[in-house]
Amino acid sequence: MEGQIRLAGPGDAAALLELQSTLDRESRFMVLEPGERPTDPGDLRDRLAEQRRPGGDPSYTYIAADTGELAGYVSVTVLPYVRARRSGYVVMGVRSERAGQGIGRALLDAAVEHARARDMRRLELNVMTHNRVAMNLYLSCGFMVEGLRRRILWMGGSDIDEYYMGLLL
Repeated sequence: MEGQIRLAGPGDAAALLELQSTLDRESRFMVLEPGERPTDPGDLRDRLAEQRRPGGDPSYTYIAADTGELAGYVSVTVLPYVRARRSGYVVMGVRSERAGQGIGRALLDAAVEHARARDMRRLELNVMTHNRVAMNLYLSCGFMVEGLRRRILWMGGSDIDEYYMGLLL
């Protein structure tokens, strides 16, 4: 994988929002439909700043920075409550033209390493059951299927099931 995996900061908000909007358009595996995502990077900028502030939002976001554009991202949402701070919810995406280049694995590895360094105990995610590429990645990184969320999404006139997956750290 070329490029660099690094923590996102407030200055990355516009590029990250552009990447997320692109993924909404090009992937059938993202939850948001094209046009549903906010277009102003201000809220995302504020959220990324709060994630970087000592004592701020315990969530974190890694990006795969490449020549001129972002190739992918992983975001781990951690609730601020004492009882919930040791688990995080993972959302990730990689540009379709960059798929199969190790970017997803590098992002997920960074997210897991960060969680372990913070003494977190668990990461979890949902993945559509027909998304075999992502399933294989998550399984190869140690995630396990913990449940099936039947008919959780509606897409293209069909009900979509998702696996609920977890990784114990």
